[in-house]
Amino acid sequence: MQDDALRRLEEKVLAAVARIQELRQENERLLAERSALAEEVASLRAEVDRVNEELDRARSMAARVEQMEQKRQLIEEKVGGLLAKLEALE
Repeated sequence: MQDDALRRLEEKVLAAVARIQELRQENERLLAERSALAEEVASLRAEVDRVNEELDRARSMAARVEQMEQKRQLIEEKVGGLLAKLEALE
């Protein structure tokens, strides 16, 4: 009877030791995965920052292009008016 209880206890202890080893291995794997994911997140954040800066520059350039287009139209209207006056003089 005592041998049987001792055997069951030994089996439980060995099973617990095996489970602890499994959990330690899983923990190591998860830590490595977490580290890799943290690096990926940092890389993606840097990429988002870079894209946002590029977007800001593109918006700024689009605003400048719009301003230049408005000036071009104004100049075209003035030149057209001047040409009309010149033609009227002839």
